[in-house]
Order: sequence, then structure tokens, then C-alpha cells
Amino acid sequence: MKPFKQGALDRFCSVYSGINSLVMLGYDLPQKKAQALYDYVIDQLECYSSFFDVAENGADYKRLEQILTFINDYLKTTKQPQIKFMRPFYNNKLSFDEIVNQMEQLKFDNSLIVRVKCKEWDHYSVYKGLSNNKLRFFDSDGMPSINMNSISHKKGEKKYQLMTRNIYCINKVYLDNTASKVCKLNRKPD
Repeated sequence: MKPFKQGALDRFCSVYSGINSLVMLGYDLPQKKAQALYDYVIDQLECYSSFFDVAENGADYKRLEQILTFINDYLKTTKQPQIKFMRPFYNNKLSFDEIVNQMEQLKFDNSLIVRVKCKEWDHYSVYKGLSNNKLRFFDSDGMPSINMNSISHKKGEKKYQLMTRNIYCINKVYLDNTASKVCKLNRKPD
């Protein structure tokens, strides 16, 4: 299983992360089907006057949610299970280690789109897991991993920042309207 690369279809990491999250969830997406999905999303961005905004500025969380909605619309037309998405770490006061532990638990039944920033770039990818003290990614732009000692969820603390408010948990919703396993955190009591 290999992630589709930016440039093979085009260069929008937000669109690629949405497509690659489906691959991680086990959707059957050979190149031809992925291209059709990609083209649909790009056409929808154009229809809603969002294409140039994404091309020039990338995608914020609202635009990523729009892209995920377009992906869901496409899945409806192909009679495949749809997706549900949520931001499990929005307004959550967890330590970085607690966030990574929760991501490790969530990845087994879901895919996770993450946003990572540094001075040079701002990038969406799909979280693959933690191994050898590195966060691993199923990535469209050649970012296979980041060392744990180089990343934090706090701005300016380390070279890379994991944007916790922009972590999306994606899961399949079947025809009977059940989700594979809902993106739920093991929350600390208040």
C-alpha cells in the first residue's frame, strides 16, 4: 500500500490527505478511481469558487472540511461507505504525550489527518503511527516521519508544531448508518 504523491495527480496536500485517508481505511482506490475522485473534488472546489483560494493559500480547517464533504458526496455516487469526520482534540487540554497516545488508539479503527507546521511549510498528512520515537506519516509529499524530540503541540517550542485543533479523525459509515468505531477519546474527568 503506497500513498498517492503530490504531482502524480496535482499538488494540494489537503485533497491528498483526504484521498490517502480513504486508502488507510481500506477503500479500493487504484490510480484510475483516485484520479476520478481527485477530479471530482477539484471540480467542486471550482464550482464553489474555492479552487484559487486553495491553490494560493492552502486549506484551513473549514476548507478541509469542505473537501472531506466533497469526498463524501463522491462516495455516495459510487455506492461506497461514506465517512464521518470530527476533530477529537479541539479545545482539549492534553499534554503532547497524551495526544500521541490517543492518536495511537484512534488509528486502529480510523484514519487521522494531521496538520504539521514549521517555518518553511504548513502541511496536511495522514498519521500512520509511532515507531522508533518517530511520528510516521502516509504522506503525499515525501514527509515519512518526524522525530518526537522535534515536534510539539505548542507554538515555537520545537521545530515542528502539530496543530491539534486540525487533527481529523475519519471513519467509515456503512449502509446501516453505523460507523466502524466512533472517534472517541479516553478523556480525563474534569
